Order: sequence, then C-alpha cells, then structure tokens
Amino acid sequence: MDALVVGNRPLSKSIIELSRNKLIVAADGGADRLLEYEILPDKVIGDLDSISDKTATKLEDWLILNKDIQKTDLEKAVEYAIERGSKKIQIVGWSGGRIDHTIAALGLAFDSRIELIDDKFTVKCISDLEIIEDEKGTLFSLISVPEARVSIQGARWELDHEKLKMGGRGIHNEIGESGKVEIQCHSGNILLIRGNFVLFHQ
Repeated sequence: MDALVVGNRPLSKSIIELSRNKLIVAADGGADRLLEYEILPDKVIGDLDSISDKTATKLEDWLILNKDIQKTDLEKAVEYAIERGSKKIQIVGWSGGRIDHTIAALGLAFDSRIELIDDKFTVKCISDLEIIEDEKGTLFSLISVPEARVSIQGARWELDHEKLKMGGRGIHNEIGESGKVEIQCHSGNILLIRGNFVLFHQ
C-alpha cells in the first residue's frame, strides 16, 4: 500500500485527494493538521510533544510514542510506513518551518521510494534516467548534493555530461517545446524539484 506521511506544517485542500487509498501516518502534530480537514490518520508517531491535548485524547488508540532523539518525527513516520510494506511514500507538511528540519526532510528524498510534496513543488531523487512531461515553460530545478554529472535534453537549457555542484547552476530550467524532458544522472546525488506551474524566465 502507498503511504502518506504528514508533518506539522499547514496543509492545503490537495490533502483530501492525496490521502485517498493510502496508509496515512501523522508525524506528531501532523495529526492536528489532518483533523483540520476531517481526515483521520491510521497512526500518529513521534515524541508527541507537538500534538494538541485535544487531538491526543481523540486519537489515543492511534498514538505510538517514539522518543528516539536521533531521528525526527518525519523519519519515525517514514520508518513505520516502510515497516508496513509501503513501496511509495509521499510526504506533505514538511517545509516552511525550521530550516534545520526542512533540510533534514530533504535528506529523506534520497530514498527512491519517497517524494516530498508542497503546494508548488514535488521533490524526488534521480539516480538514473528521469523523464518528465508537462506544458512548455513548466519550471523545474536540479540540486546536486554536493555534486553530480548530469545531461538534460528537451529543456530550455540543455546539458551534456556537465558537472553540477550545489548552487545556482541547476536552478530554474523549463520544459521545452516538445513538452518532454529527459534528465540523466550519470554520477553523484541529485534532487529534481519539479514545479506545478509555468514561469518563463526573462
């Protein structure tokens, strides 16, 4: 079963569709965020220092206390989903808060089973060939951690076995005329940050 992991950040109405037919795991205060949309998680995991008393009481039978200080609540929730056999895990409510927690969440995307989703972007790792299709001008960016060798075909700006380092070189590219882009990661670690909007670079 696919899983949805929900962190303790504001959610949008898209959570209603994203949550359908999935194992839903709330990371601590993510349970409160879900209840705002009247969505019940299957489990709530974390050190339980962020969930409200009202929600903790309502979901008492769903709570799993995990005080492991070496892991974030998101990591604990992802581990639970994997233990339950989930092969694809989407994470929402992960960005926009503390920068250290946001960066830690980005680290989860290097697991090929995981996608990070917010209102504007989906973040996932590329380890080989990735093909994306969308409207001309749809924005995407590549972030190397710390470097990768990459080829891009079909985009506004193409690359041929170019070494990218973490920084601005891979930021803001656009899907080209054909509506199809091929991204090949030849070596290293790279994150694809794919936008759901068109933003032509001037």
